[in-house]
Amino acid sequence: MLTMVLKQGQKDHWVGVLLDTGCSIPLINQKTVEKLGIPLRQHDMAIPIENFMGQTVEGAGQYYTEPMLLQH
Repeated sequence: MLTMVLKQGQKDHWVGVLLDTGCSIPLINQKTVEKLGIPLRQHDMAIPIENFMGQTVEGAGQYYTEPMLLQH
């Protein structure tokens, strides 16, 4: 677990980050999004997200954020 800076527009947030080299997309915890006040947008259709066993994760893939920068 690392501490990094998440840059959202003009705002900088210090966040705990778990780097997962096996992950094919960047993910952010919904509680973190709510705590930091990051706006969410909803997909017209949820994008299926699978765990390491190939099983679809319920509730995942419904929302996305504007692009953000993660700085080490």
